[in-house]
Amino acid sequence: MYSVLKLIELAPALAAAERSAFRAALRAATVALPALEGFLFEPTCPGSFNAGDLIWRTCFTDADAARRALDGERWRQEGEALLGNGTQVRRLEQVAWTGGACGGFSPARGVYRVALFCANRAPRAERLECFAAETCAMPQYIRSIRRWQLATPHEATGSRVWTHVWEQEYETLAGLTGAYMMHPYHWAHVDRWFDPEWPEWLVDPVLCHAFCETTAPVIFTRPRAGPPDHQDGE
Repeated sequence: MYSVLKLIELAPALAAAERSAFRAALRAATVALPALEGFLFEPTCPGSFNAGDLIWRTCFTDADAARRALDGERWRQEGEALLGNGTQVRRLEQVAWTGGACGGFSPARGVYRVALFCANRAPRAERLECFAAETCAMPQYIRSIRRWQLATPHEATGSRVWTHVWEQEYETLAGLTGAYMMHPYHWAHVDRWFDPEWPEWLVDPVLCHAFCETTAPVIFTRPRAGPPDHQDGE
């Protein structure tokens, strides 16, 4: 499966009605995308960091299907026109990727979290492999992670050239803000890759941490039977 993620920060001057109209228009343009396997379009929850106001995540069977859909005339005229409007959108963080290491089972509803990392401090192959292995081991220790995926983007733009997309699904917000964030494996092992005071420091201090409520599974790696999953907070 091929996924495209956009973290959208709206212009601060937009009124509530204008924000609602933007969301409705972008949702309509997204629903109309051909070959769409599923999408998530939700506001970020309080506590998100460098994540903007909206999480937009789409999924297609492969990169060719995504390219045809997102290069289509209707999306360019409607979706891209909205996202490229500087009076409405202040900032975009964007990544696209094909699969990745993954595991677990998605809850029917709960919380989706995505983090974007830029591993740019002496990113030698062995260091990147160790970082990925330790990150992928987190669900073995942090049981609140129900579903997860670690991927390397093919395309990345925004505050940094993002090198890693780290996604998780939880049944409850406490599973993320409590069990995940406070677990000893997290702060005693994985956090050293983010800490300038450690010799293992690998990841740029600028990162994105976004999460939102969900009403259906988000992370899947194969085409679904039946209609695509659509999630939207409207």
